Amino acid sequence: MIEEYNTVIKNPRKVITRFASCYPNVYRVAMSSMGYHIIYDYLNAREDIYCERVIYPQTKSIETRSDLADFDIVSFTLQFEQDFFNMIDMLKRSNIPLESKNRKDSDPLVIAGGPCASSNPLPISKFVDLFIVGDAEVILDQVIDVRSDTNNPRADIYDFLDIPGVYKPGEPVKMQQVKSMKDAWRPIYQIVTKTDDKKFEPAFGSDAFLLEVSRGCTRGCRFCMSGCMYRPRREVPLKTLIETAVKTRQVTGHNKVALLGEAVSDYSKIEELCWELTQEGFQIATPSLRVESISDELLEILKSSGLKTITIAPETIEKQRWKLNKPMTDSQVLNTIDRAISLKLKVKMYLLLGTPGETTEDVMDLVNFIRNITSKGVRYNTLTTSVNPLIPKPHTPLQYMNFDYDDLHQKFKKYSPRLKYRHKQENLKKATIQYVLTNSGAELNNLLKLGTKISFKDWYKLANQINKIKQNEDYTLPWHEIDVGIKNSFLKKEYEKVNDGTITPWCESDGCYKCGACN
Repeated sequence: MIEEYNTVIKNPRKVITRFASCYPNVYRVAMSSMGYHIIYDYLNAREDIYCERVIYPQTKSIETRSDLADFDIVSFTLQFEQDFFNMIDMLKRSNIPLESKNRKDSDPLVIAGGPCASSNPLPISKFVDLFIVGDAEVILDQVIDVRSDTNNPRADIYDFLDIPGVYKPGEPVKMQQVKSMKDAWRPIYQIVTKTDDKKFEPAFGSDAFLLEVSRGCTRGCRFCMSGCMYRPRREVPLKTLIETAVKTRQVTGHNKVALLGEAVSDYSKIEELCWELTQEGFQIATPSLRVESISDELLEILKSSGLKTITIAPETIEKQRWKLNKPMTDSQVLNTIDRAISLKLKVKMYLLLGTPGETTEDVMDLVNFIRNITSKGVRYNTLTTSVNPLIPKPHTPLQYMNFDYDDLHQKFKKYSPRLKYRHKQENLKKATIQYVLTNSGAELNNLLKLGTKISFKDWYKLANQINKIKQNEDYTLPWHEIDVGIKNSFLKKEYEKVNDGTITPWCESDGCYKCGACN
């Protein structure tokens, strides 16, 4: 059973535009997304729009149980590449033609946004009329205004393409971002979910609300798509964060606040922020924290606020970290873990296999590194590891790198049996599919129409085909029409630094290295 509070109720007949905000993943994932909350609150602040939620596997809205075909605009938030399948399934089960070319004037305009729509939407380009490349706050208003002024959005498609950040293959686009976090939308009336069913409970619990601390990260990790795409880093003023937290508590009744951002622990006043929140009586939850940014004071404040687990991402052994442009020493990692355990905090670590030039000896060194941690008398349930294969992503230096299923399969076989402590690992077959979805072009559309009927053998072949194509010096990146601000010349230079592990210093401490994001 689920109960919701703070949902928006409007009369659909008294608005100009009906907007279906679709999340092609399950409820608990959707309601853990700050972007999804922003769209709902931001659009419903306009009296002429009614934004309703449609969450997979449903194809009817939560608010009025309306079919997707009843809306003027059907919008998908694409957070994960695997959600492409769910989006296609939702469209197939609605009364909207699957392919854009077959839609009539009376059909809704189908748009998509989110990280996957901004990075490489080519594999699903036949199913979506327009893509939103960048932050919703600076693009959606104009899209809705143009839609309300036309009776035939497909005939007037180029009116939409005049809006910065709106993309259709064949028409180059530049990603649009909120320049200052003073102008970012902060949803106060966040939807509250009450449920006794764990599968519907949001990631931070049904007793927490979300607070966006910053956007962007400039650390320059060479495998991180969001760290490359969403530069420069922009912070919300401290006073604004405290005021927002207090207001949101008043309307949600929640005392637990989840701090969000690509680089939460890099927030310039992170200790002061956490201290003031605890003084206001808040319990604090955080995503992964950057080891270099974790001070003793921060850990003590988080512990006193009720935090039980910290998450860090050492990724791999020290030598390989340098190749990823993550100059974090083993001693820094061990010191952080020691400090956390001394405060009786649990520790979760994110790790990668398949880093550039990684050998089987490197894998064994990683196993020994973890054994060194667990040999200190750590309780069985104190330390957990999550191990994932490195997947080369668009708009990163590693976009030129291959993904080798066979090599990774052998490494996971070597890694897994040698660890007694709790660890999770991503399904390697799913990772292979994600690699294909992430690195393909428009040629993938016809295959995706088959959905789950595609065999892994076909995905495996496609992955190897992509690997082969990447070896061609004249290889054109499928997403070359999408300008996210970072220069390809910079990404290539960064990729050349990988083999010898040359570090590109953090621009916020060592000065600009002219990646292009700050003009």
